[in-house]
Amino acid sequence: YLDDPKMRIRKANVFYAEKQAIFDVNLDIGRNQVISMIGPSGCGKSTFLRCLNRMNDTIDICRVEGELQLDGGNIYDRKVDVVGLRERVGKVVQKPNPFPKSIDENVAYGERIHGLTDNRVELDELVEESLIRCGLWAEVKDRLDEAATGLSGGQQQRLCIARAIAVN
Repeated sequence: YLDDPKMRIRKANVFYAEKQAIFDVNLDIGRNQVISMIGPSGCGKSTFLRCLNRMNDTIDICRVEGELQLDGGNIYDRKVDVVGLRERVGKVVQKPNPFPKSIDENVAYGERIHGLTDNRVELDELVEESLIRCGLWAEVKDRLDEAATGLSGGQQQRLCIARAIAVN
C-alpha cells in the first residue's frame, strides 16, 4: 500500500440487487500514476471504474460498499458534490465517443462549457498541447475544422483522451 495515495480503495463490494459483482477490492492509486485493468468481459472492470466517480449512482439497483477515498475524503459521503467529483475523476472507455463537432471543438469543449476561457489564442494553445500530449497533433493539425467523427477508431480514442486532459 502507498503512504499517500491519490485514491485509496478498501474492501470495495458492488451489488446489483442481490447479485454481487465486485468482491473485496483493495487498491491504492498514486498521484500521477497510470494503472490498467485487464480481465475477461463481464468480470467487473467497468463496474469498478464507475465506482470511482459514482456513475453507479445512476443505476437504481446498484449498491456500493467499502471505503473509497479521493485525497483522503470519502467519495461516497452524502456531502460530496457528485458533479465536482466527476470533473476530477474522469475515464476514457474502450469505445470512443467524440462529440459531433470538429476536432478543435471536441478538445476545447471542456474549457468552453466551464467558462475557463474564451480567448481564442489560449484555446488554440490548449488544443495543440492536448493533441501533442496524446500523440495526435501531427495527424490532424491541418484539419482541425473537420468532423471528429471522420477520424479512425484509434484517432477517435486519442481525441477523447485529448479532450479529457485539456481540462486537467
